Amino acid sequence: MEIVLLEDGRIIRPCGVDDLVGVSEMVLTEAKRSIADDFDDTGWEGFKEYLSDDQLLRRLVTGSKALVVQEGDDQIVGYLEISQNQVLLLFIAKQAQGLNLASRLLLRMQSTLDFEELYVNSSSRGYQFYKEHEFEPLDDWQEEAGVKFRPMKWLKEQ
Repeated sequence: MEIVLLEDGRIIRPCGVDDLVGVSEMVLTEAKRSIADDFDDTGWEGFKEYLSDDQLLRRLVTGSKALVVQEGDDQIVGYLEISQNQVLLLFIAKQAQGLNLASRLLLRMQSTLDFEELYVNSSSRGYQFYKEHEFEPLDDWQEEAGVKFRPMKWLKEQ
Protein backbone atom coordinates (compact mmCIF):
# COMPACT_ATOMS: atom_id res chain seq x y z
CA MET A 1 0.00 0.00 0.00
CA GLU A 2 1.37 3.33 -0.99
CA ILE A 3 1.37 6.64 0.85
CA VAL A 4 -1.52 9.00 0.10
CA LEU A 5 -1.14 12.72 0.68
CA LEU A 6 -4.46 14.30 1.57
CA GLU A 7 -5.37 17.82 0.49
CA ASP A 8 -5.18 19.05 4.09
CA GLY A 9 -1.56 17.89 4.48
CA ARG A 10 -2.31 14.70 6.41
CA ILE A 11 -0.91 11.41 5.16
CA ILE A 12 -2.49 7.97 4.99
CA ARG A 13 0.22 5.33 5.04
CA PRO A 14 0.96 1.80 6.20
CA CYS A 15 1.59 1.44 9.92
CA GLY A 16 5.20 0.82 10.86
CA VAL A 17 6.93 -0.49 13.97
CA ASP A 18 7.84 3.06 15.00
CA ASP A 19 4.11 3.94 15.09
CA LEU A 20 3.03 1.33 17.63
CA VAL A 21 3.39 3.43 20.79
CA GLY A 22 1.52 6.36 19.22
CA VAL A 23 -1.18 4.05 17.87
CA SER A 24 -1.67 2.40 21.24
CA GLU A 25 -1.88 5.73 23.08
CA MET A 26 -4.29 7.28 20.57
CA VAL A 27 -6.61 4.26 20.42
CA LEU A 28 -6.72 3.87 24.21
CA THR A 29 -7.45 7.57 24.68
CA GLU A 30 -10.26 7.52 22.12
CA ALA A 31 -11.71 4.24 23.37
CA LYS A 32 -11.79 5.55 26.93
CA ARG A 33 -13.51 8.72 25.73
CA SER A 34 -16.00 7.18 23.32
CA ILE A 35 -16.74 3.51 24.00
CA ALA A 36 -15.75 2.82 27.61
CA ASP A 37 -19.38 1.95 28.38
CA ASP A 38 -19.07 -1.06 26.03
CA PHE A 39 -16.60 -2.70 28.46
CA ASP A 40 -16.78 -4.07 31.97
CA ASP A 41 -13.55 -4.10 34.03
CA THR A 42 -12.44 -7.46 32.62
CA GLY A 43 -13.16 -6.37 29.06
CA TRP A 44 -11.26 -3.09 29.49
CA GLU A 45 -8.19 -4.87 30.87
CA GLY A 46 -8.29 -7.29 27.94
CA PHE A 47 -8.62 -4.41 25.49
CA LYS A 48 -5.60 -2.63 26.99
CA GLU A 49 -3.56 -5.84 26.60
CA TYR A 50 -4.82 -6.19 23.00
CA LEU A 51 -3.39 -2.71 22.33
CA SER A 52 0.01 -3.32 23.90
CA ASP A 53 3.04 -2.78 21.67
CA ASP A 54 3.79 -6.51 21.75
CA GLN A 55 0.27 -7.50 20.69
CA LEU A 56 0.09 -4.88 17.94
CA LEU A 57 3.47 -5.99 16.60
CA ARG A 58 2.54 -9.67 16.80
CA ARG A 59 -0.60 -9.08 14.75
CA LEU A 60 1.24 -6.98 12.14
CA VAL A 61 3.98 -9.58 11.61
CA THR A 62 1.43 -12.39 11.37
CA GLY A 63 -0.72 -10.88 8.65
CA SER A 64 -2.74 -7.93 9.91
CA LYS A 65 -2.78 -4.93 7.57
CA ALA A 66 -2.86 -1.50 9.15
CA LEU A 67 -3.05 2.09 7.96
CA VAL A 68 -2.44 5.25 9.95
CA VAL A 69 -3.38 8.87 9.41
CA GLN A 70 -0.43 11.07 10.26
CA GLU A 71 -0.54 14.82 10.86
CA GLY A 72 2.17 17.19 9.65
CA ASP A 73 3.77 17.07 13.12
CA ASP A 74 4.05 13.24 12.86
CA GLN A 75 1.21 12.71 15.36
CA ILE A 76 -0.96 9.64 14.64
CA VAL A 77 -4.63 10.68 14.49
CA GLY A 78 -6.16 7.65 12.80
CA TYR A 79 -5.72 3.88 12.76
CA LEU A 80 -7.36 1.01 10.89
CA GLU A 81 -6.32 -2.62 11.33
CA ILE A 82 -7.73 -5.56 9.38
CA SER A 83 -6.80 -9.22 9.63
CA GLN A 84 -7.90 -11.39 6.71
CA ASN A 85 -11.39 -9.93 6.22
CA GLN A 86 -12.09 -8.81 9.81
CA VAL A 87 -11.90 -5.16 10.87
CA LEU A 88 -10.08 -5.29 14.21
CA LEU A 89 -9.69 -1.61 15.07
CA LEU A 90 -10.80 1.70 13.54
CA PHE A 91 -10.24 4.85 15.59
CA ILE A 92 -9.82 8.55 14.84
CA ALA A 93 -8.47 11.00 17.42
CA LYS A 94 -11.00 13.52 18.73
CA GLN A 95 -9.22 16.51 17.18
CA ALA A 96 -9.38 14.89 13.72
CA GLN A 97 -12.99 13.70 13.81
CA GLY A 98 -15.54 15.11 11.40
CA LEU A 99 -13.04 15.15 8.50
CA ASN A 100 -14.11 11.83 6.92
CA LEU A 101 -10.80 10.21 7.89
CA ALA A 102 -12.42 6.98 9.09
CA SER A 103 -14.26 6.70 5.77
CA ARG A 104 -11.07 7.39 3.85
CA LEU A 105 -9.16 4.73 5.79
CA LEU A 106 -11.88 2.14 5.27
CA LEU A 107 -12.34 2.91 1.58
CA ARG A 108 -8.58 2.90 1.02
CA MET A 109 -8.24 -0.52 2.62
CA GLN A 110 -11.27 -1.90 0.76
CA SER A 111 -10.00 -0.74 -2.63
CA THR A 112 -6.33 -1.58 -2.10
CA LEU A 113 -6.90 -5.10 -0.81
CA ASP A 114 -10.00 -5.73 -2.97
CA PHE A 115 -12.08 -7.54 -0.36
CA GLU A 116 -15.21 -9.42 -1.43
CA GLU A 117 -16.55 -9.17 2.13
CA LEU A 118 -15.60 -7.67 5.47
CA TYR A 119 -16.73 -8.37 9.02
CA VAL A 120 -16.64 -6.20 12.11
CA ASN A 121 -17.72 -6.54 15.71
CA SER A 122 -19.00 -2.99 15.98
CA SER A 123 -18.94 -0.91 19.13
CA SER A 124 -22.04 1.04 20.09
CA ARG A 125 -20.36 4.22 18.86
CA GLY A 126 -19.22 2.71 15.54
CA TYR A 127 -22.51 1.04 14.66
CA GLN A 128 -24.02 3.96 12.69
CA PHE A 129 -20.72 4.56 10.85
CA TYR A 130 -20.67 0.97 9.63
CA LYS A 131 -24.36 1.10 8.66
CA GLU A 132 -23.58 4.19 6.56
CA HIS A 133 -20.83 2.17 4.85
CA GLU A 134 -23.22 -0.64 3.92
CA PHE A 135 -22.36 -3.09 6.70
CA GLU A 136 -25.41 -5.08 7.79
CA PRO A 137 -26.01 -6.53 11.26
CA LEU A 138 -25.61 -10.30 11.45
CA ASP A 139 -27.07 -10.67 14.93
CA ASP A 140 -28.27 -8.72 17.95
CA TRP A 141 -25.97 -6.96 20.42
CA GLN A 142 -23.78 -9.43 22.28
CA GLU A 143 -21.40 -9.40 25.20
CA GLU A 144 -18.35 -11.62 25.32
CA ALA A 145 -15.32 -11.45 27.61
CA GLY A 146 -16.67 -8.21 29.07
CA VAL A 147 -17.08 -6.44 25.71
CA LYS A 148 -20.38 -5.36 24.15
CA PHE A 149 -20.49 -5.54 20.33
CA ARG A 150 -22.69 -6.19 17.33
CA PRO A 151 -21.41 -8.44 14.52
CA MET A 152 -21.79 -6.90 11.06
CA LYS A 153 -20.89 -7.80 7.48
CA TRP A 154 -20.13 -5.83 4.31
CA LEU A 155 -20.35 -7.36 0.82
CA LYS A 156 -18.68 -5.86 -2.24
CA GLU A 157 -21.18 -4.80 -4.87
CA GLN A 158 -21.12 -7.14 -7.84
